[in-house]
Amino acid sequence: MTESLRIYVALRNDIISCELKPGASLSESELCARYKASRTPIREACRRLQEEALLQIVPFRGYFVAPLTFDEFRNLNEMQLVLDPAAAAMAAERATEEQIANIERWANYVYHAGQKASYETFLEWNRNLHIEIAAASGNELMAEMTSHLQTRLIRYFYLVISMSSYGKELVDEHHAIVRAIKARKPEQARDRATEHVIRTIERTSRVTIPSVGQARDVPNSSTSRPSASGGRRPTP
Repeated sequence: MTESLRIYVALRNDIISCELKPGASLSESELCARYKASRTPIREACRRLQEEALLQIVPFRGYFVAPLTFDEFRNLNEMQLVLDPAAAAMAAERATEEQIANIERWANYVYHAGQKASYETFLEWNRNLHIEIAAASGNELMAEMTSHLQTRLIRYFYLVISMSSYGKELVDEHHAIVRAIKARKPEQARDRATEHVIRTIERTSRVTIPSVGQARDVPNSSTSRPSASGGRRPTP
């Protein structure tokens, strides 16, 4: 592993897990000290993360961890509603037995509500599940797009949105998708994946994302929220 790749992996993990807070300002010297590296590999790693929309580089000001915003969250939800059902349907047609076994494995983690470490493990397994299904579609571009989308989306669930109380629902929905893929039923896989994404959007629809990267539930707000179709609608 090259020095640049080592830093890229470590810095990327720190951004995804929100060890480095969204919007945080980082100087080159701070990054060098944190990752025990010289300036050149730090710059190379940062440029790569900028291409992934996880880091912003501002000339003469330094580096900034990409913020979390409502608009980005809505856009990611809309893209997931396009990608996930199509990937599940294609996986039902094209997945190898080995890929199906991997999909089943990633779908089987049940986290313990209220336990932070267990929830964070679930987030990683959930991300891997969606990426594995996309890989099993046999479409390299879809797999690449899904990986990129899931990497950006997971930050919201680490820091902003807690899905901890929905453990059984999420696992049941995952199992329904996997059963359809394993049964080689493309339309059923598409339907189960569509339902899963829509329900996830509904579960997160009462959350606001302030600029500081913290979130709060708004049970009786007149603000807008993302709908299953991707638009905004008033909270009832």
